[in-house]
Amino acid sequence: MGKPTGFMEFKRLNKDEIKVEERIKNFNDFHISFDLNIQRQQASRCMNCGVPFCQSAMKVNNRNVGCPLSNLIPEWNHLIYLGLYEEAYKRLEMTAPFPEFTGNVCPALCEACCSCSIHDDAVGIKANELFLIEEAYKNGWIKPNKNIKRNGKRVAVIGSGPSGLSCAKKLNDNGFSVTVYEKSDRFGGLLMYGIPNMKLEKHIIERRINLLKEEGIVFIKNTKIGKDLSMSKLQSSFDDIVFACGTSAPRPLVCKGCDADGILYAVDFLKETTKDLLEEKDFKYNLKDKNVIIVGGGDTANDCCGTAAREQAKSVIELEITKEPPQNNTLPWPNYPNKKKTDYGVYECNTVYGKDIRKYETTIDEVIKDEHNHIVGVKSKKVKFENGKIVDIPDTKEYFDCDYLIIAMGFLGTSDRDAKEYNMITNRNRILLHDFNYEDNIYVCGDMKNGQSLVVVAIKDGMDCANKIIEKYR
Repeated sequence: MGKPTGFMEFKRLNKDEIKVEERIKNFNDFHISFDLNIQRQQASRCMNCGVPFCQSAMKVNNRNVGCPLSNLIPEWNHLIYLGLYEEAYKRLEMTAPFPEFTGNVCPALCEACCSCSIHDDAVGIKANELFLIEEAYKNGWIKPNKNIKRNGKRVAVIGSGPSGLSCAKKLNDNGFSVTVYEKSDRFGGLLMYGIPNMKLEKHIIERRINLLKEEGIVFIKNTKIGKDLSMSKLQSSFDDIVFACGTSAPRPLVCKGCDADGILYAVDFLKETTKDLLEEKDFKYNLKDKNVIIVGGGDTANDCCGTAAREQAKSVIELEITKEPPQNNTLPWPNYPNKKKTDYGVYECNTVYGKDIRKYETTIDEVIKDEHNHIVGVKSKKVKFENGKIVDIPDTKEYFDCDYLIIAMGFLGTSDRDAKEYNMITNRNRILLHDFNYEDNIYVCGDMKNGQSLVVVAIKDGMDCANKIIEKYR
């Protein structure tokens, strides 16, 4: 299966990208797709391993290894190589409900444990996946299923992010009448408002939502459970309720002066920026000619960096509390690599500002504000980890001008306010569950259940939750 010598004949190619100075003039996707011959060559690099770790869906050292969805990766790589694109897509859709989401934003756990990566570069699995789903849409291979036999059961799904959508789709495919409630003004949750446009263009989400509507799923927006719609009303109207509300309590900044104006949580900043773009309005948080400091070193912080570059910030600094990763990977295959990487947003800022914007083992010591309570600067400090605790390093404080401080330090879980509105009990921001169950007919899935994680993990969790409900009625 696959071209037996493909991995020896062809080197891995990554998609070309529009140059930084051009792409930061807008918020569009900046990747340039392969032509068909190159795409087939890249797919031919798949080695058809005896044990394909890429689709293993297992954990090593408590971290996900391989595709959580168990995508049939060697099979559709081989079919791409043969030019049988529709057949390849049919293999993909057997396990992946939303390849257009994972093909754009997944960190590709599958590639990290590709056998080809032991001695060479991994197969470009993520690019192949995105190619297939876009070919499917372009050629009309995706058609709404309008002949679903209903079983008379009604399920409400609260939240339209990746876990809510995958749960709703699985239930709908199995005959349940599903209504999805979204508190925001647009559907997609994290996909719509937590991931910027250049990483996932919003028409891609809307295209899938429209398809799900055609298949019979009802979508209702601007509805907050416990506020706009009571839990008692919800329970009287549906046989089962699934909460897939994500993580709503961001990790706070705690330091002197942290009540200053101009301190933004990343999720709020990214949401408002996306809303302003979609509505063609001036930016609510306009970073043009402003000194910006971003606290955090993950994907969300990187997205904030890319957004700041596009808004023409005067300067950008990213503070990361962890040690600078090594240049070369220190973990054995098939672990996810532990090495320094520079994602698109940081790379763009490094290019624009002519230096690496990252400062490692550094965090905020104090926020400096003016007489109007607006931030004007910060004092940082160097730290280190000792026995699992953060310890300050003496005499390392440094001052930086700052007009906007963006906090991208992750999430703690479900906020107490939200849990109260949902009539749920939490312990340290986690819903108290038995498996997916809160009560007999109330379920929780995705980040709301597990804590913040990857889009692909949320999708899998939503499907698993749906299977629990399906099994209950068999």
